[in-house]
Amino acid sequence: MPRAEVTRRTSRGRLVPVLAAFALLTPGCHVWHGFKERCNTIKTALTESGYDDPRTREKFADADGRFAAGDYKKAQELYRDLADNRNNPTDLAEHARFMQAECRFARGHYPDAVDTYHKLLMDFPTGAHRREACARMYEIADFWLNDFRKELEKRKDEPGVLTWRPEWKNPFDKKRPWVGQEGRTLEALDHVWTHDMMGPVADKALFWCGYVNYIRGNFQEADHFFSTLVETHKESPLRPQAMAYAIQSKNNATGGAEYDGRKCAEALQLVQVAEATVPELTQDAAMAAKLTRAKFAIRNQQAEKDFKMAEYYERTGHPGSAVFYYELVRRRYAGTKYSDVAGDRKDWLLAQMKDGKPLPGIDPLAQAKVKWQELFGKPGTAVAAEEARPRVFEEKGDAAAGVQPAAGVGTPVGVSAWGTGAGGPGK
Repeated sequence: MPRAEVTRRTSRGRLVPVLAAFALLTPGCHVWHGFKERCNTIKTALTESGYDDPRTREKFADADGRFAAGDYKKAQELYRDLADNRNNPTDLAEHARFMQAECRFARGHYPDAVDTYHKLLMDFPTGAHRREACARMYEIADFWLNDFRKELEKRKDEPGVLTWRPEWKNPFDKKRPWVGQEGRTLEALDHVWTHDMMGPVADKALFWCGYVNYIRGNFQEADHFFSTLVETHKESPLRPQAMAYAIQSKNNATGGAEYDGRKCAEALQLVQVAEATVPELTQDAAMAAKLTRAKFAIRNQQAEKDFKMAEYYERTGHPGSAVFYYELVRRRYAGTKYSDVAGDRKDWLLAQMKDGKPLPGIDPLAQAKVKWQELFGKPGTAVAAEEARPRVFEEKGDAAAGVQPAAGVGTPVGVSAWGTGAGGPGK
């Protein structure tokens, strides 16, 4: 071995403890994975500068021979040195980095392999091994998802959102991350889609990102992934399932009638698109019934939002605006529980205005005037008017009003809501 290379290797070995201490003290390194990544980044920046190596081809042949013989550990070291040398040709460095990741995969060090594949894609985003690296990362992520599928099977009888439960992994199992396996899985799937958006496994990666977030109740994230799949992979066999989940995710992501109603409008539009263009959803009787329930839940939430707006105007002493919104609810959302009550409230307000008894609202003078009438006016006038006011049906409870749950609510969310089961899109 040349003296210059020996000196270089010795200096690099002495710097490793210093770099480790520096990385540990650097802010933002909260977990072991972040610590390792920071160490590798700093080491690469300070010690892995390029140098002219006349034995490059010889080392590459030696690494290939060791890989073929099954000596993956030594081959990994040789490939790493070849990839880190910035003076090597680009195609050789790219192939060396890919083979370094392949060695880690062959040794069963899956978390490290994913990191190496991602580094390859970051350094060579349009390289020759891009699609192979994405396929390998998806293979590893799918292996990690087996634990997620087993959890779904065990908790299939639990209703509602299946929140994450901490679980300690075997620290000696190199195939799985010791901590944060689900997060690492989603990260790997996101890398697959980001680096190969139209690749053969991009739609599956998107679906699983949305599905895991949907199960955990992260409906905004689930909506993002499912909607992206629907828009960018129109020929995917997973598109009908993704569209169904996107509808439910949008409806669940609103937060209720008190919040922005645009997600509800998007969900209703997606239902209409599904009914018009996706025969897989409409020709199946069970799926068609679920779409109908989803549409009813969306319209019910929109009706509630406009009804609460009418109540606000009524409460603040603007009976004209309240009458407008009550009439809007009555016409636009016919058939919902809000329609009949809105009509009764509108008629009551019009009668009050016709009799010259406007609502006091929040005006203190108007409220004082009403109290004066109660005390010194005709006995029982204000009380009779209040008793004649139509009751709010929420006092009777939603069950009495005939409220139907949204599609999938009341069942294990995401497991059986749309009939995909715990298996999802499969391998």
